[in-house]
Amino acid sequence: MTDTDPQRYARARQAIETIVREPQAPSLEALARAAGQSPFHFQRSFVQLAGISPKELAQALSLERAKSALQQAAPVLTAALDAGLSGPSRLHDLFLSLEGLTPGEFKAAGAGLQVHWTCFDSLLGPVFLAATPRGVLRMAFVQDQAPEQALAAAQAELPAARWVPDDTGLAGLSAEVQRRLSGAAPQQTIGLLMSGSPLRLQVWRALLQVPEGQVRSYTQLAQAAGAPQAVRAVASCVAANAIAYLIPCHRVIRANAQFGEYRWGPLTKRALLGLELARHSG
Repeated sequence: MTDTDPQRYARARQAIETIVREPQAPSLEALARAAGQSPFHFQRSFVQLAGISPKELAQALSLERAKSALQQAAPVLTAALDAGLSGPSRLHDLFLSLEGLTPGEFKAAGAGLQVHWTCFDSLLGPVFLAATPRGVLRMAFVQDQAPEQALAAAQAELPAARWVPDDTGLAGLSAEVQRRLSGAAPQQTIGLLMSGSPLRLQVWRALLQVPEGQVRSYTQLAQAAGAPQAVRAVASCVAANAIAYLIPCHRVIRANAQFGEYRWGPLTKRALLGLELARHSG
């Protein structure tokens, strides 16, 4: 089997789901057997796609690793706030920029917007992606849904927009998202186009400042967003995020270090966090 095998994502995804789901880490031999490969070829393929080994992923999913990440975040965040910053910004490293829909566009339910959409495979399953020339508008892990269901959910929020299927036009953007999900460094800037209240935009911008491999509690995020007394409202803003992964709401966990719920499923959140914590364990 070569690295261009179209089933490579499916095999890696199946292994990730098994590791995330099982309380006891499965052996390399068991994972390779389920994938129909030798342990050597399976391990090599998994590392090429995920940037880490299956064993490293399993180790990163421990409660102690999450607790340590939260504790490490506290002094970094405090120092940044004392310096008058909203947080330890890494926007230049993440190659992301966020702007909001104008009030007129939002009020008109997207009238005049042309939105191109596609669905592509990834390490964590099929991904629905919708974008305008100004940036990504929606991104979702499709999981067991048909792409049409994800499209219908997106259309319901901006029913007056014109939604155009465009696999070819979005191929470059899809490839960039695939690269990032696999642990590779960004190669191009991705614009994000969001619709929401000023507080939501503030919280989403604070989320962009949480580097890969780090986590924040809801209280820490509320501090970074400039709304320390509005933890519940901030949590609602996190839950309302419509752009999976790129706006990293998966990096917000409970104060007791439990990973918590996720709009695209708790197993997907655990997988994302496990992959990121393992890649940045040093």
